[in-house]
Amino acid sequence: MNPSEISQSIISILHLETQPVAVKMYKDKADLPRHTQNIQQNFCQLVSIARYQGRGNSGTAESMICAFGAACLGLIETPEVISSGKAGLGIYTGNPQAAKNFMSNVFKIGDSGKQYEAVMVKPLAEVAPDEQPDAVIIYVNPAQAMRLIHASTYDTGEKITADTVAEGAMCSCTAFAIANQKPTVGFPCAGDRIFGGTQNHELVYTAPYSLVTGKLVENLEATAKGGFSVFPVPPNMHWTPAMPPAYTIQPEYLDK
Repeated sequence: MNPSEISQSIISILHLETQPVAVKMYKDKADLPRHTQNIQQNFCQLVSIARYQGRGNSGTAESMICAFGAACLGLIETPEVISSGKAGLGIYTGNPQAAKNFMSNVFKIGDSGKQYEAVMVKPLAEVAPDEQPDAVIIYVNPAQAMRLIHASTYDTGEKITADTVAEGAMCSCTAFAIANQKPTVGFPCAGDRIFGGTQNHELVYTAPYSLVTGKLVENLEATAKGGFSVFPVPPNMHWTPAMPPAYTIQPEYLDK
């Protein structure tokens, strides 16, 4: 299947509300196929535009506001205010050491210095067959996340890492998928909800592009055959309900 067919299959199987989004990192921003927009926008906004509106956009550190997201993606070296924990002190944690621990739990490519100059975001359906993005982002509810976890582990049995920091999660999960070539599930942060339009019921799943275009659809179909890893999960109706007497069929009703 080509990327468009894969995207449609994932949307159909999981009953997704928004489109899967492909992400490609660039070492040289001169290679970007599309210029950045003339306003500054965070990575979560670019992803939101792609998944809700079906439009691709590019970004650089200069075209963004969020230093946290840029550090996660390796567009900048992680600033000291973040790596030291100062950014989270008094907001997420109550003391300096806890703040430093909290920030260190967020996966940031920028912890190893600046690695990229730009990022391109577009719907997976718009990826050309000869393109090779780095990762795919899919926003899901918990039951849909269950399906993706089962599909991701179908061939290896390995558990899927979850990002439970709930700070910079979409950016962090994307970076993790790119750097480690493994899928992960995360709890979107307040910024993603405020600026990216993420809904209260949504989690984020990210995976390397090779997994999504390789066997993800095949594994989603395979895991559904057992009848348990399906969405929506059908309720068990093989039981007899108890109802109030006025609503219960009485023997005399059957004699008339």
